[in-house]
Amino acid sequence: MQQPITSIKTQGYRQRQFAAALLTQHSSKPSVTNQANPIRVVCISDTHNHQSELPPGDILLHAGDLTESGSFDEVQAGLKWLSSQPHPFKILIAGNHDVLLDEAFLQRYPERRYGLSQTKQDLDWGTVTHLEDTHITLDVPVQDPPPYGQTHRKVTIYGSPWTPQYTLSAFQYPASTAPLHWSDRLDPAPVPTPDIIVTHGPPKLYLDQRGVHQAGCPYLLAEIAQIRPRLHVFGHIHAAHGREDVVLDAVRRVHDDVQLGRMMAR
Repeated sequence: MQQPITSIKTQGYRQRQFAAALLTQHSSKPSVTNQANPIRVVCISDTHNHQSELPPGDILLHAGDLTESGSFDEVQAGLKWLSSQPHPFKILIAGNHDVLLDEAFLQRYPERRYGLSQTKQDLDWGTVTHLEDTHITLDVPVQDPPPYGQTHRKVTIYGSPWTPQYTLSAFQYPASTAPLHWSDRLDPAPVPTPDIIVTHGPPKLYLDQRGVHQAGCPYLLAEIAQIRPRLHVFGHIHAAHGREDVVLDAVRRVHDDVQLGRMMAR
């Protein structure tokens, strides 16, 4: 006999409560590699034409929405600002506001070119590396290498600008293609496996709260849980800015599956 709706809702609530309690008792502190010369990564996002003073570091990551309207002049000004930073490596992905970088979007909505003839091919990228569903391996110098020791450390970074569709913006995928969107890009994982993944939007459940709505993508979450990068950098949801330490282990996966309702039928 089919379960009543109220019974299913109660069962789901109890499962989520149990999973949350289990996670609370479980260690959530990631292990830290014992390195005498750590790499310092500076993470920013959603600057929207603002050019703030940034802390020093080895790698500067910008997780999208460099601009407000995405015009050529705005993007070029943002690239000039990023290029002026002292960080040896500067990585940028686009966000939904950065429409100049999404040629397919501009072909559908040419009015978003704002009457300008320049395209992204006309940009001067300076010392900024742009990632769009691609990855790069950096050879980062060690500041104080020990005698006969390692002088450089390799760091692989994957970047992707896409977010779930909710308004008329660049780099968005509709709900109908969401189940395959991230698996097409990250399954199998890029080789070498990324140490850092940069996306414009968040995965579901993590720093994605907007009012009562969690705006992250569950399919991105599934790929992140599979790849288990050392660092996942994202923005997009301004109200949910911050940092969260997460251990991507079996307990965490069970918790996330329950919270997303994936275990209701088991």
